Amino acid sequence: MPVPMILLVDDEPLVREELGGLLEDEGYRVLTADDGEQGLSRFRSEHPDMVITDARMPRRDGLSLAAAIRAEDARVPITVITGHGSEAMLLDALRVGVTDFVRKPVRIEDLEAALRRMRQAIDIATRFEQKIPESARPVEQSWVFEVDNDLTAVPQFVESFVATCAYGADLRRATELSLALRELLINAIEHGNLELTSVDKARAVESGSLAALLEQRSRQPALAARRTTIKARRKHQRIEVELRDQGKGFDWKLLPDPTEPANLLREHGRGVLLARVSVDDLVYKGRGNLVSFSKLL
Repeated sequence: MPVPMILLVDDEPLVREELGGLLEDEGYRVLTADDGEQGLSRFRSEHPDMVITDARMPRRDGLSLAAAIRAEDARVPITVITGHGSEAMLLDALRVGVTDFVRKPVRIEDLEAALRRMRQAIDIATRFEQKIPESARPVEQSWVFEVDNDLTAVPQFVESFVATCAYGADLRRATELSLALRELLINAIEHGNLELTSVDKARAVESGSLAALLEQRSRQPALAARRTTIKARRKHQRIEVELRDQGKGFDWKLLPDPTEPANLLREHGRGVLLARVSVDDLVYKGRGNLVSFSKLL
């Protein structure tokens, strides 16, 4: 696709300048707006591919802006920048259809993660431009996949999975399904098969050595042969998915409460929380290397 255009909406000039520079360094074209009202006007006139908006702004806040954009074009992914005291609106933002959140002050690794999620949402939306006619619909199907530990292949697998198994689904629900599957599969590979602890990952991210650490783990004979099995069963407009990795598992009972908005901004375990609020009935079982969920499509 052409170089993506991002609309950056924030009422602080310094934030627009610094964050806009980071986005341009990442290879994006950047539009800016200094409040939600101007942001909506620029969205309508310029049709950007993605939106990053502050939560709190004069005239129109970030949640109201996101709702207006999603009502006009459900394909455009949106990331909300939130500061201290904005946690209460996060669950409402997810219900509106926000793709991701970034905490102030914005860290480059958090920004890059949000950009990856938004690019995947665009890929899913592109694949869903053509739907099966209303006169034809899936009734019941099942699939079994086995995935190795190549993290670079995860986005392509997830995109293909959603296009294959959730074909004809509502676009927003298909995007939520893709977000959940991506986060759970990455979690199964990194923390399950490759036995990377949250502390290991945090230190590696901080030092810029995460890629090297994952590569080193993936070459260890005891870990290299491990796989993640994904089973999916679709009946009418509901899909049930199960992921099983070959790791040692973990105490899933210690996972933070997904209904507590502040937990969505945690540095560790946020992917699982995003997955939990994106799908229905997500449950870890046994020793923690098996997770299942369902999703109405």
